[in-house]
Amino acid sequence: MRLESSAHIPNIVVRRLPLYARALIQLTEAGHAVVSSSELALAAGTTAAQVRRDLSYFGEFGKQGKGYDAEYLLGAIRKILNVRDEWQVVLVGAGALGQALARYRRFAENGFHICRIFDSNPERV
Repeated sequence: MRLESSAHIPNIVVRRLPLYARALIQLTEAGHAVVSSSELALAAGTTAAQVRRDLSYFGEFGKQGKGYDAEYLLGAIRKILNVRDEWQVVLVGAGALGQALARYRRFAENGFHICRIFDSNPERV
């Protein structure tokens, strides 16, 4: 993977990468092993040309006419965003919202593991 100097990568491109990652997660969960720039663009809310242009800042990930290996591209985007690590997270507040957050499975899927929950109400702890 080629990485251009960060001074040459527009901020808007970096801000779109999480959108692509989320779209890739949804597409892989739906059974897509390979995705086209059009499919990725539709899922991310942009255009195929924009997807190709954005990804070109970081290297060549797909083959024209064949698409992108969805798992590989997702891993590359996570590497670019430096979100491959596992993070231990403390949740403060065990009310209804805190409980919903604690049950939300996407946090763990993205490397955020709730290891402690604190609340001022001892009955909730």
